[in-house]
Amino acid sequence: MDVYDVSDDLVKKLNDWKLIGIISGKFRELKENYSKVNFVEHALIDFKYMEKIYLNVVMREDKSNKRSVEFRMLGNEQFSLKNRKYFQALELYNKSICFAEPNSEHLSIGYANRSAVLFEWKRYRECLANIELARKANYPARLSHKLDKRERDCQQLLDQQQPDVQPYEFKLGFEPHPQLPYVADCLELRESPDEGRFIVTKQDLVVGDLVAIEQPFCSTLLPPMRYIRCATCKMENYLTLIPCDSCCSVMFCSEECKTKAMTTFHRYECPIIDFLHRMFNKIHGIALRTTLAALELHSSIEDLMSYCDKPENQDKCAFDLDYGQLTPQESYRAIHGLVTNQHLRSVSDLFQRSVVCAVLKHFIIEYTPLKEYLGGEDGRNFFTDLLFRHLQTSPSNMHGIDLVEQVNETKDDQTHSSGAYAFLSLLNHSCAPNTLRIYEGTKAYLFVLRPIKAGDVLYDNYGAHFAIFSKKERQETLSMQYRFNCKCEACELDYPTFVRMPRKATVPSVNDDRDMKSLGAYNYDFAASNYRKYCDFLTQYAAAYPCEQISTAEECLKMALHIMMDAVPLKAKM
Repeated sequence: MDVYDVSDDLVKKLNDWKLIGIISGKFRELKENYSKVNFVEHALIDFKYMEKIYLNVVMREDKSNKRSVEFRMLGNEQFSLKNRKYFQALELYNKSICFAEPNSEHLSIGYANRSAVLFEWKRYRECLANIELARKANYPARLSHKLDKRERDCQQLLDQQQPDVQPYEFKLGFEPHPQLPYVADCLELRESPDEGRFIVTKQDLVVGDLVAIEQPFCSTLLPPMRYIRCATCKMENYLTLIPCDSCCSVMFCSEECKTKAMTTFHRYECPIIDFLHRMFNKIHGIALRTTLAALELHSSIEDLMSYCDKPENQDKCAFDLDYGQLTPQESYRAIHGLVTNQHLRSVSDLFQRSVVCAVLKHFIIEYTPLKEYLGGEDGRNFFTDLLFRHLQTSPSNMHGIDLVEQVNETKDDQTHSSGAYAFLSLLNHSCAPNTLRIYEGTKAYLFVLRPIKAGDVLYDNYGAHFAIFSKKERQETLSMQYRFNCKCEACELDYPTFVRMPRKATVPSVNDDRDMKSLGAYNYDFAASNYRKYCDFLTQYAAAYPCEQISTAEECLKMALHIMMDAVPLKAKM
């Protein structure tokens, strides 16, 4: 059961009882968003949905040494000489660590087992870090001889461990914008009735130009990554992760990240963390995190209410602000000002979003410390309004933070987090984009992928690329999720997918088998030596777009930039 099951079942029940017309009519008459959500919340309570959710969905799994041992045994099986599946073993040992009861020997044994994997893997620095964690967690004296020997061997072999790849230090290729120092000065905001807000360039851009480097206002880790990445900084540190002391679904790369989480977002999410993972998707997750991040910027809910009510803080975007002198509180303006498109939404759409918001706000207020922070009715209603706002802006404005595409890997393995980016949210979509986002951690780098003439628009891709999906598939996806009919060049000219894309006799091939082999092996030196070759080729032959040679060169450039940025999963590099 997830929140959409609840929404669908409620609508079905109202239809069966011939109440849908009455309920829809009353819902439509409500002016304030919090009133809509509260109305739906009362209906969910009256029809026993909240009670059913509470009885059937675990709010937070308890620490359990029994479960910890089970995961450790599964990890041992993967680590065995027969399997030698180190990545699977590490993730299972992380689960074992996360489920271990505080102060029990199972926590320390989990760290010790993780150190054994890392020793075999020749990751000696991380092995020593886990040995230290095991000792701090009171590793049993009866087993200490194993740890002592491993530590001595590690110390002798430490110099043999190769240093980790350091990301290439890309810098803006232009003077920084006077108000947005993380954006090139050649970019500016435009607005029209048809396209809304969008970004254009005042000078010609060529492939490979770096035009923006943006940190997110906030970000949230996707549930499949919870035993692999730090919940706070989102870095892939699963070789040395430490657990939350209370829940079994969150880990951190350091005590610093742990303390930061426990004093901000996680103190509210922790009591209901498994409920959140079970009932809601990544769009709901980043909407909640954005709302909580806004609350954290102010000492009281009254301060935030006053801040959001001021005219100068409404309907703003990144270009309305001077980031050279912003306070942390003011950084929220551009996120709060993201367009909701509520006037374009149907009653059924708003009703479904109200169900999502009602379930989410009911449980986070009733079962977490948020209730005390919000105080009385005014605070709860304001929080509801804010959450509902971000539930509308998140689907079309928040970004998946992803890694290089891998052979035989799923999308969940590529996208590890979601983030709220004030500038990137202003880029409009094209199924044939002329920009490319690459991430270093959660920091986004925006590169030019196709030459852009002065006065032309910069386009991002929202996931519906013409080389992968047919025009019909793209149009359906974009209409359903983003509420627009795409009229980009790929849709207007009906570009073929890659499997049907022609080779053009006038265009040479920039890559050969060596390129594919080296990039497929994530060879950093090769990527750094050759990425300019792909940039120059794509600039020179831009007029032949689209064709097989250009699409292949684009993929080579994407791969090279991911490798240089170290946006590659650890398991792909080993």
